[in-house]
Amino acid sequence: RTGRMRVKVMHEGETYVLQCGTGMQRVAWVARVAAQRLGSEGVWCPTDGEVGKPREFIPGRVFYPDGDEMDTEATIASLVEAAGNKDDADLTLIVELREKPAHGLPSLAARGSEDSVVPPKNSKAAASYHVTRGVRGSVVKRTPAPMPQDHEGHNFDEVYAQIDISDISKNTDRMVLDAVRNVLMNNFASLVDIFVHYARPRQSQGVDGDGNELAVSMKQLATFVRTCRLSNENCSFFEIQRACVRPGLLLPQQEDEWSLGIYEADLRLPEFLEALVRIAHLKNFGLSAACDQFNKLVHAQILPYATGDDEDQIRDLTQDPKVQAVFFHQGNGLKKFFTKRMRLEKPSGARSISLAEFIQCLKTSEQADDDLTPAAVKETWLSTLSFDVRPDLIGEDDTTLEVSLSEFEEIITRCVMIKSKVGTEQLHNQTDLFIKRFLRSNP
Repeated sequence: RTGRMRVKVMHEGETYVLQCGTGMQRVAWVARVAAQRLGSEGVWCPTDGEVGKPREFIPGRVFYPDGDEMDTEATIASLVEAAGNKDDADLTLIVELREKPAHGLPSLAARGSEDSVVPPKNSKAAASYHVTRGVRGSVVKRTPAPMPQDHEGHNFDEVYAQIDISDISKNTDRMVLDAVRNVLMNNFASLVDIFVHYARPRQSQGVDGDGNELAVSMKQLATFVRTCRLSNENCSFFEIQRACVRPGLLLPQQEDEWSLGIYEADLRLPEFLEALVRIAHLKNFGLSAACDQFNKLVHAQILPYATGDDEDQIRDLTQDPKVQAVFFHQGNGLKKFFTKRMRLEKPSGARSISLAEFIQCLKTSEQADDDLTPAAVKETWLSTLSFDVRPDLIGEDDTTLEVSLSEFEEIITRCVMIKSKVGTEQLHNQTDLFIKRFLRSNP
């Protein structure tokens, strides 16, 4: 595979191009992304579509241009292969969208474990049927079937058995926990698609082990949080990281003195799904039951927005293998610096390095200059945060906005770009020199 497969999505006579990498996503994923991007405030929404009543869509059926219905459980790669056009890895789909009902999500806490959880935002046409597929992937026959519990090689029961939310579900009725499980099961295929979108092979992240095992890094989780609008000035990404695991795993005792636990962790699929339940508990949404909190998170923020990531050229550069290698080799020094400035029990203000502290560190290492001014550093800080902050509300002496380790690394990359004015081919060398000088002056 070239890793550059594209899908041409057609809706109401307009064509949009969707990059899908190696094509491991399902057709249902394409329909869901189209629903998100064509809705109000979506990146494909035409200007005149923003006028009047906001439109939100539920993904529906997907067709070939000749009218044959596609199996939404089929992967893009399998359809491209069936079409025999491996060299020209394009696929054209016509997506049917339905407008989201005006009523909200139902309450699940009082419904009981036997009641099937089918919130109105969730389109379950593909997941509720066994589909017999023709040679091109078009639907030949549909027969009713229970919700499939396996997707992309992940068995739901095996994955769910590795999820532990006992610390946030104490004194919780068993019916509520069953409803949490139902929400996960009913959306398992879509959540696995989202996981695959953000995950990377662990070996490529400098982690020993099976090179085929996928995991979501903290950098990718920050992108997910930003895309799904999960953070704000009252709930930073640093705070979301804290909520992702049981308290005992936050900063576990390790042989490495400067291990940062969850703050540098990679999340495999069970850990990613558990983190979503925990994030929902943190966000609360004014709901008391864990199942309602999680249901709200999935259908109001994750499914409508996930994978619709904004493009940011500098953020993409931080994912360059050569730049990643620099941060990996400088990792112990950066973790030592970051850990010494973490104040997890601080009642208010930044619990990690603040903007004011970082500017002072740049001055100490004599790296602040006419280009890398305090104002420029503030701009890099605000550009990196996983939520928007009005620049006029934040001064260069701010001590309230906290950042995670992954965000701190992005800030360093942005500072290098400002200071060195190098091309992307030399960015890794300049980043390495910048970090060495920074750490030498700020032990």
